[in-house]
Amino acid sequence: MKQYAIICDIHGNSAALLAVLNDIKARNIDTIINLGDHFFGALEPGKTADILKANPMICISGNTDREIVDNTDKEGMPRIRAELMDETIAWLKDLPKTTIVDDLIFVCHGTPESDNEYLLEKVTEHGVFIYNDEDLIEKTKHINQRVILCGHSHVNRVVYLSNGKIIVNPGSVGLPAYLGNGEYRFAMESMTPHAKYAIINADENGISVEQINCVYDWNAAAQRARNNGNDKIADYLLRGRMPRDLRIN
Repeated sequence: MKQYAIICDIHGNSAALLAVLNDIKARNIDTIINLGDHFFGALEPGKTADILKANPMICISGNTDREIVDNTDKEGMPRIRAELMDETIAWLKDLPKTTIVDDLIFVCHGTPESDNEYLLEKVTEHGVFIYNDEDLIEKTKHINQRVILCGHSHVNRVVYLSNGKIIVNPGSVGLPAYLGNGEYRFAMESMTPHAKYAIINADENGISVEQINCVYDWNAAAQRARNNGNDKIADYLLRGRMPRDLRIN
């Protein structure tokens, strides 16, 4: 049996990343696939970079990785850029947008075409909904691999399509909820504070997926976010959901 550990959306949460990597190591899984969004956030980008450097894995770029490279005018960007070494930013610049692993797994951050759109979720004025089977088959019809990995929404999901393909979002290692603002204001909530990742098991009998929740010291992570001036992120880290005063409904 071949096993793959799938991680995504670390967002500079070094303690959550260590918890996930320790759990992966305890399970003797050698292949780690990282779907991007490594450093941007209210926590510890430099320390996170050191951990990633010491733990080889297959990585692609996420939307905030691209924004770090482009040095976009985004809240917190000066601190994050200052904490990252030039070689780390160069590494981000060289990451592919998508990749294929063992001709079994197609890897993207958001969708195959965009790092800033959701593959599984449709955001509407009435809330966030999962695309139906027909829509997802149409959106992924050009992908030949059996398993499709995506992140970006920070919500762990497994969707089996009627054509035999499987779409997996491992959830977020380091940021279990956030408030989005696009055409509509919306909440992405995993509903727990755990550090999340997924395991794919593949053998001659088929493919199975496990969603893993790891305990780590999210109280300490929340305090670091507060120390860096971001109380909202601290609340997301503690709850995995929106505080009542930020509910959109």
